Amino acid sequence: MTYRPIYHFAPAFGWMNDPNGLCQFNGVYHLFYQYHPFGLNWDDMHWGHATSTDLIRWEHKPIALRPGDDYDRDGIFSGSALIKDDMIHLYYTGNTWLDEKRETLRQVQCLATSKDGLSFQKSVHNPLISEIPEHGNAHVRDPKVWAENDKFYMILGTRNELNGKVVLYESDDALHWREQGIIAEGTGEHGWMWECPDLFTLNGHDVLLLSPQGMEPIGDRYHNLHQCGYFIGEFDITTTQFTHDSFSELDYGHDFYAAQTFLDDQGRRILIAWNAMWEQDWPEQREGWTNQMTIPRELNIRNNRLWMTPIEEMKWLRQCSFPLKSPFFSGKAFELEFDVEGEFQFSCFQGTATLSVAKGYIQLVRNETERRIQANCERVRLFIDSSSIEVFVNDGEYVFSSRIYPTNHTLQHHLTGNISNIMYHSFE
Repeated sequence: MTYRPIYHFAPAFGWMNDPNGLCQFNGVYHLFYQYHPFGLNWDDMHWGHATSTDLIRWEHKPIALRPGDDYDRDGIFSGSALIKDDMIHLYYTGNTWLDEKRETLRQVQCLATSKDGLSFQKSVHNPLISEIPEHGNAHVRDPKVWAENDKFYMILGTRNELNGKVVLYESDDALHWREQGIIAEGTGEHGWMWECPDLFTLNGHDVLLLSPQGMEPIGDRYHNLHQCGYFIGEFDITTTQFTHDSFSELDYGHDFYAAQTFLDDQGRRILIAWNAMWEQDWPEQREGWTNQMTIPRELNIRNNRLWMTPIEEMKWLRQCSFPLKSPFFSGKAFELEFDVEGEFQFSCFQGTATLSVAKGYIQLVRNETERRIQANCERVRLFIDSSSIEVFVNDGEYVFSSRIYPTNHTLQHHLTGNISNIMYHSFE
């Protein structure tokens, strides 16, 4: 049994992390990503590239961006896409190490463009922003760019000695940028660096999505090495003030980071995240590749929370569907949905991971490491692939995403408890 996914996006070979530059251009979806094609671990980052017409079947394309210029010689770090003048504009962070130990760095913000969505040219104006933000430091990266009111805006993640921050820039031409100040910053409990910021309007609210590094666990929360979450509030672009409520985790599983969103031509706010976490083992490296993305999710706000649901196109993957009658069944890539009327337990790949509801908790256990929340569970829709599980509770109110690695190469699963209306959808 291989760990290579059937329907999740993964690199053909080499290392992959953050999704970058998510966009739709001339009816085609584009996924760029942090990519090291010459090894199985993180190193000098490139931007890999894939395209799709349905967000579920991806075609690998040639590498979009390569390091090598003086301002990005040690890495093309994360960024975003802007569709302007019938071209894709890719904004990214150019990284340069200033010492042999790779402890001191210089990070600048850069641009590359494409007319055909396949070949990209770096701008002669690079770097567009080379100064350190007034209230930040040399760690300043991951530009998210958008157009609004005949102007262009960029946010960047940065930090000071103690706290993560998000800084805003404004431009008249998407080339020359003016710093506008800090729009949000953490307190002591919000970590020391904010990566991959994303600011968007959804259901009449403004959402700041980010990936904090350095948050300490609190009860059942924040047990991953780094987190991914959001603030909901109101952003006044004239005063650059973002008033918001408290920080919320976006996904409660073991492997979810660097989420990015975009708006498609159907008006959907779609999110894809890196389905992994730093500083762990990746057994798939024995097969010549490392990491995968989550399935795409559509975002909505309900009860002042972000809800994530699988995009409708996921149903197109169903090869056959039938009610599940036996508690024992098998499969390598499938979707399972059922109603919850009490306690239950689902054990996948003969105990590689276990999802359960008991005593008011929803819990996912992998390798004796649990992730759990106290919440009501009325309905579950989950996706199993060769080396992952993604659980959507109550139509996306809570989500758990984790990589799993069967060690005995069994396809056996076990579902038991107080549940009903069980449907099995095979993706093979």
